[in-house]
Amino acid sequence: MDFGPQGIMPPLSLYLGDGRWMDVAGRIDRVDAAESQDGTLLRILDYKSSAVKLRLDEVAHGLSLQMLTYLDVVVTHAPHWLGRPAKPAGVLYLHVHNPLLHTANGLDESGAEEAIRKEYRMEGLVLADGEAVQLMDESLDSGAKSSVVPVEYKKDGSFSARSQVADGAQWETLRKAVRRNISKIGKRIVDGDVDIAPYRLGKRSPCTVCEFRPVCQFDGQLEGNRHHALRRPANKDEVWQWLGETDEEEGADET
Repeated sequence: MDFGPQGIMPPLSLYLGDGRWMDVAGRIDRVDAAESQDGTLLRILDYKSSAVKLRLDEVAHGLSLQMLTYLDVVVTHAPHWLGRPAKPAGVLYLHVHNPLLHTANGLDESGAEEAIRKEYRMEGLVLADGEAVQLMDESLDSGAKSSVVPVEYKKDGSFSARSQVADGAQWETLRKAVRRNISKIGKRIVDGDVDIAPYRLGKRSPCTVCEFRPVCQFDGQLEGNRHHALRRPANKDEVWQWLGETDEEEGADET
């Protein structure tokens, strides 16, 4: 599904200041919709050739914006596209691969199907709502772990700490954080910011896979060449605090 000048939906337009606007355009692999007691829910699904997870610290630092931008686009333009408002239900990555099962004693057909299903369990973030989760995995019961989405219930029916879920207010926080980060990137582009300062987050740096390294010629051993060090949050509460901060506060401007 395309969004942009020639797409089914308009671009995501963001004001950069000084009379300048930036239009974000792209193509979404898949959008799923469902009707719930709380209205229309929309979910983004992205097909990947390798296993991928959504890391909220990378969202806060502006390193992982694609999926949440897609979600923001479809929710923002739902009245134009669907004729009615909609709410976020989740963003999920599906690893497209052909898994090979290893078992010491063999598996019957039903056991093999269940094992393969687990290999295709999607990663990402979903709405912390029992009805929404049930729409994504009708077989999920209390005290069980979903083999479809990254959700696990405790015996009392609440979500376990391992569940990758966010409530309605947190989804709004994510949408605002993504827009802030995209706007900052746009402002750096129009301001001509071309500093060679690749990030480093823990042991990760884009230089290991960057095809433009012969152009920038960055070398950490040379004087004046340094990484832009990004810190990791101490816990999940801290990363949500970062995501809720404004541009001027620490954490929100580390892109």
